[in-house]
Amino acid sequence: MDHKHRQAPKLSGLRILGLFISLWVFSSCGDTAVFDQTESLGETGWLQTKKIEIPFEIKDTLVSYSLDVSLRQSNDYAFYNLYFVPQIIDSKGKVIKKALAEAILYDAKSGKAKGAGLGDMYSHSYSIFPALHFPAAGKYTLRLEQYMRTDTLSGVVSVGAALHPNPTDHGKN
Repeated sequence: MDHKHRQAPKLSGLRILGLFISLWVFSSCGDTAVFDQTESLGETGWLQTKKIEIPFEIKDTLVSYSLDVSLRQSNDYAFYNLYFVPQIIDSKGKVIKKALAEAILYDAKSGKAKGAGLGDMYSHSYSIFPALHFPAAGKYTLRLEQYMRTDTLSGVVSVGAALHPNPTDHGKN
């Protein structure tokens, strides 16, 4: 009888392990991002001449897409905000969408850091183009450029972006 009690926890442990594996498989299958990429900028920071380029391919032009840009910065960053220019460029080099975006990294009055983080590192995410439409299927490039008056933005640790289809408007254009 004591032997059965020892096997029951092993069996339930296997069930729990199986449940976690199943949840992991199903959650990874639900990720429909066209891309989700981050580029580390190292200790140097973001140079004005450094253009971050992410190539991607669009297959479905019947849905709109949401472009989110993420920034990670340390307390070495000297300004309360950061201006940057996101551009969507088609395979022929034509800019199909461009904007001037402003990321507010610190409260202008109190100096308190915004975003999520601990210590002196903070992460931020901004929805740049919430309903982006592509004119044709094919290859595109996202280009991100910093647009500050300073050549080198010390304290900008990484810059990334993710492009996700908006699930609620399939078939609308």
